[in-house]
Amino acid sequence: MPIPSAPSRRTLLAATALGGGALSAAPALAAPTLPAPTERTDPAVTEMDPEGDKAPSPRETSQRAVDATRALLTNFPAETDPDMLIERVPRQADDPEFTYVWPLSQARAAVTELIAALEAGGPSADLGDLDLDAADAALIRAQEHYWYPQGGSTGVPGYTAATDSEQGANGDFFYDDNDWIALLEIEQHLVSGGAAGDLDRAVELLELFRSGESTDPSLPSPGGIFWTQADWNHSRNTVSTFPSAKAALRIHQLTGDESALEDALRWMAWGRDTLLDPEVGLFWDNIDLEGKIDTTFWTYNQGVPLGCEALAYEITGDASYRDNALALAEAVVAHYEPYTAGAGFDEQPIQFNAILLSNLLMAESILGARIPGRKITQAYAQRLWEDRRDPETDLVIGSRETDVGTHLLDQAGFARSLALAAAPRRLWKHLS
Repeated sequence: MPIPSAPSRRTLLAATALGGGALSAAPALAAPTLPAPTERTDPAVTEMDPEGDKAPSPRETSQRAVDATRALLTNFPAETDPDMLIERVPRQADDPEFTYVWPLSQARAAVTELIAALEAGGPSADLGDLDLDAADAALIRAQEHYWYPQGGSTGVPGYTAATDSEQGANGDFFYDDNDWIALLEIEQHLVSGGAAGDLDRAVELLELFRSGESTDPSLPSPGGIFWTQADWNHSRNTVSTFPSAKAALRIHQLTGDESALEDALRWMAWGRDTLLDPEVGLFWDNIDLEGKIDTTFWTYNQGVPLGCEALAYEITGDASYRDNALALAEAVVAHYEPYTAGAGFDEQPIQFNAILLSNLLMAESILGARIPGRKITQAYAQRLWEDRRDPETDLVIGSRETDVGTHLLDQAGFARSLALAAAPRRLWKHLS
């Protein structure tokens, strides 16, 4: 059954979906101490899906990911520049010439993770005339059309929200837009053994994230990273603070930069203290300058903190980070019911779920079977294929981001979720 369309992320600053609202800032309770998980080396592949049907074969899982990605790469190229992508299909008269950088980053993530899955010993698939390496190169070129070396309000270079043929890079700076790109550059660097992915660019973007940290001690819950540099919003968000922390953790792992680790742990502590619901165990969305909290529970706001806690445990050996990750994974399962068709998980944006899946798999690679990454990913990918796909086009139906056709964000999240379902376990530790 198609999911009704909803406003885009940019217009959901005060959304209260899934019981969200607003309240004054309150400290979060510490996560309960849990025993260490049982480690395992084999993926949790099941022969039956949660509905009792025969699960797809590994080869079929890979082919589904290829078909969803082919649909993305076939339907969304811009007429004025084949490297660039458009916002939705069919294109509407009032659409921008090119998509915004956030959907582009998720499309690139889908291609990156499919290439990695196929090249890392995952099951083979029929690519036909689909050239994934050429698509990857085109998306990297497209991404650089959004690069703004002059910098935004903090004077630090980064990627702007928009670009077009006439103006070039333009629009507001969003810290989370830049987070996804930094994390993707790091992921591609890791999955390729250093042969691809611009690690230098990720390090450069860390300076942008640092410039976005709130330093006003008079604010309610001082600290955290602002969502955007735009003058129409001054919230500090889970989605800008924790992805910045994850990028910093990765940069510390790869370069030994101790200040990056210090920044990451400080940002994580602020997020836990300010935006973690002490009763539900999930992260709220943001806090404004007056101390009001948007209590919406988005899935990507659970995924990246989960990945951060797992990485922090791997880096420091401090069991409190492990316990935080395990408690958060347990809260995700309890709140979203990810194995149940039509439950809370399926009501979330597909692209948000893909980010959660990526972090669940990464956390499972570190913490073992107590994190049900593979199980949730397989169950969700199966439902997407059966319930959200047009079998004639392999495009998403019931697109949440638009009431006309299919939005790039939905298709990118669809393709990415299927690529993650096809990813062999050896890739999980590198995911963003």
